[in-house]
Amino acid sequence: MTPTVQQFDIVENVNLVTRSRYPFLIVLQHDRVSTAATVIVAPLTESKPALASSKLHPSVTVRDRRYSLMTEELAAVNRRSLGQVIGSAESLRYAIIAAIDLCFTGI
Repeated sequence: MTPTVQQFDIVENVNLVTRSRYPFLIVLQHDRVSTAATVIVAPLTESKPALASSKLHPSVTVRDRRYSLMTEELAAVNRRSLGQVIGSAESLRYAIIAAIDLCFTGI
């Protein structure tokens, strides 16, 4: 069964190769584009001062730990490869969209 996710959901990264570096993913694709077999996500990695100081890497708190959104590492993944939804970054909507704008337009 394909998991149902919404834009800005935080999901567990179940990929054995990448989850130690990127334990969580944030769904960036809007819900209206739900017919595709894939969904666009960006990984979260442990926050470091150099990342946290950049508008390209909004800070996200998950389970009382700080992570940085790796906007420039977004990818389309199969919906079936998504782990459990553990939260939402909806409250960071404007910071995340600003990071995506910066990544694609430079402003």
